[in-house]
Amino acid sequence: MIFNGNDIKKLIEEKNIIENSDISFIGSSSCDISMGSSFLKIKKTFKTIDLSKPEEVENMYEKVEIKDSYNLKPHECIFVVLNEKIKMPRNIVAHIRPRTSLSRLGIIINFQHINAGYEGILNLSMINLSPNTYKIRPGMRIGQIVFEELTDGITDDLIYENEKTPVYQNEDGLQGSKIYADYIGKVFRHFKGNYYFIENISRDSETKEDIVVYRPLYERNDSMLWTRPAKMFFGEIDENRKDNITGQKHRFELVEELSQDYIKNEGGKK
Repeated sequence: MIFNGNDIKKLIEEKNIIENSDISFIGSSSCDISMGSSFLKIKKTFKTIDLSKPEEVENMYEKVEIKDSYNLKPHECIFVVLNEKIKMPRNIVAHIRPRTSLSRLGIIINFQHINAGYEGILNLSMINLSPNTYKIRPGMRIGQIVFEELTDGITDDLIYENEKTPVYQNEDGLQGSKIYADYIGKVFRHFKGNYYFIENISRDSETKEDIVVYRPLYERNDSMLWTRPAKMFFGEIDENRKDNITGQKHRFELVEELSQDYIKNEGGKK
């Protein structure tokens, strides 16, 4: 069932499903959303970006603050932060769709599914597919959000905030891709030869830094669960260092199979 405009207004007033929402944005079956005053711009690079390496993915972006307006150039792609904060109940999902008036100018935002239990300020990609430059401003309506009710019987483990890795939960704007979270549940090899299993990717409450939670696939006496900043976990190392017995380019590298039994060093530094 798709919620009509009156029901959306109730959800906003009673459940605060959209914070900082303009009631005049509500239509017959949707509510418009608007862009904030900051966005992420993809920097041009002349090298291939490894999507499993957080430092390479995060270095793609440049933060831009809009004081008055911004000239969106032909074929430019940016990631705008919404003015509105979304807070989804456990029995409702939502879909963000491009605004027709902008689509007819060649300005497109991505279709976005919002899971039950999600909470945060979304980033949406905005692409100018036209040959023209457009002046865009904070507060401009860029899309619309449609709400649907889930069927009965949804269990707690399927709610987004309870998922094993809700990497975009409680995002507060200007957050790029976390595609390397796809490596949860995979085996990586350390440059000293031992194998490790990624249990999860968490977030430091103070620094907001992504942290890899992993365990060794061999017995240790000190600990069987470790954490390391994602930038360091996936970071590059000197291929010629003496203890790099695998000859790999990164501290940890994904492996498809445990094809070689490297010497295990239980007392050594991971």
